[in-house]
Amino acid sequence: MSPYKLSINYLGDQFLIIEGPTQIDPDLTDYLRQFGEHLQAHLQGLIFNINLTYSSLCLQYDEDKISYKFLRKKIIKHQNTFNFIKNNSLTLWNIPVCYHPDLATDLLDFCKHKNLPVEKLIELHTAPNYKIHFLGFLPGFPYLGGLNEQLHHPRKKQPRSIVPAGAVGIGGEQTGIYPHASPGGWQLIGQTPLTIFNPSHHPPALFKAGDYLRFSSITIDEYQTLKFKFADTNYKHKPSTIPA
Repeated sequence: MSPYKLSINYLGDQFLIIEGPTQIDPDLTDYLRQFGEHLQAHLQGLIFNINLTYSSLCLQYDEDKISYKFLRKKIIKHQNTFNFIKNNSLTLWNIPVCYHPDLATDLLDFCKHKNLPVEKLIELHTAPNYKIHFLGFLPGFPYLGGLNEQLHHPRKKQPRSIVPAGAVGIGGEQTGIYPHASPGGWQLIGQTPLTIFNPSHHPPALFKAGDYLRFSSITIDEYQTLKFKFADTNYKHKPSTIPA
């Protein structure tokens, strides 16, 4: 039996949504991710895409092969027999970040507003192992849980038309990395030289939902050196494994 009360609702042609309690709960996100993978494995040919959020799971299905009503019945049946297993180990990605005003346009104003020295911001931002709840907004953009409350800060009132790829920002209660250049309204406090989304790679996103991420501080000289290293298309950034 499911540890969560889930609702299943129609979401338009070829889509339905499975929703849990509206909260940010790492176990709930893991449960939905595992359940989605379970459904894909057991309903092959019927479900061909899943999208995860903090508390819901959107399924895209082949309406020529199965109706919403019949698929809903199958999902309920699988929910009653599915066993959620907590992982004994976690995948952890180390992400080098340069916290320097030349690369982080909001860094000094952010610290001034928070009454924090830059060194303290770096200490707070690099301390947690951030859980990657899901990818969204942009392809490969990680929604991270675990930002220290002292660093919570509203998004910018006027978003930028272009934020550079690799920019590390804070928006509300979250921090994240822009995978490629795009408009954006998060407060930019750092920059990583690492490419986290490459369409020519398989998979194109460096990490996936359920992984963990940790930032490490580097100097601007180290940033330039690593930028050159990571530009090599044969370079493969590897994660480590840590106990759960």
